[in-house]
Amino acid sequence: MIRVLLFGAAGRMGTTACEEISRHADLMLVGGVERPDHPGIGMKIGDGVLVADGDLFPESDVWLDFSLAGPAVAHARAAASIGKAMIVAATGFGASEEEEIVWQAKLCPILLAPNLSAGIGMLENLAVAATRLIPDGFQAVMVETHHKTKKDAPSGTALRIVERMGKYGVKPEIQSIRAGGVVGEHRIQLYGAEEELIIMHRAWSRRAFSSGIPRAVRFIVRQPAGLYSLQDIFQLD
Repeated sequence: MIRVLLFGAAGRMGTTACEEISRHADLMLVGGVERPDHPGIGMKIGDGVLVADGDLFPESDVWLDFSLAGPAVAHARAAASIGKAMIVAATGFGASEEEEIVWQAKLCPILLAPNLSAGIGMLENLAVAATRLIPDGFQAVMVETHHKTKKDAPSGTALRIVERMGKYGVKPEIQSIRAGGVVGEHRIQLYGAEEELIIMHRAWSRRAFSSGIPRAVRFIVRQPAGLYSLQDIFQLD
């Protein structure tokens, strides 16, 4: 049994993560963490309760963080201080905040994954494969579309995929669209003079973003200290 402590447990993604964890017999949600002034402090979460950030946390094997960028960095520092395995699924990090997480990963295993969708894991692999095969003269573009209330643009997922493609010599331009209630769509378009190849992932519900949680938890709990990505879980290259 792998014991999971969930940060940002009362948010939209936290609630979805709770439901996903409960569906797997080898995972146990031992409790959740929220900001100290959250009205739900003390309510039941999984097999535990929702505690205030800064209070004593229940014993666990993996920390799963769906909070915000600032708190997630603080949680990474705390995880590093005790060697706790951690999954950072928060988004909106600045360059210095992400560097801080990279530094803390020298002391504990950290999976940095702004999107835990199983489909996104496959999309990353396909994007890298396409990058290796792209003929001269082709242009690459990443178009990401999300609901109009999403704060960060480009999305953390788009930035991560473009970064990985860039390691192989192709760095697509990113176009961000914020409209309506779109849950999430990432489309890589490869344009030639006479043809086009499209690789696309479309999420139909927020549950898609939690579909990779079980695999991620089982992966990170077995790893030594270091920084890991979704690509390490769905690795083909």
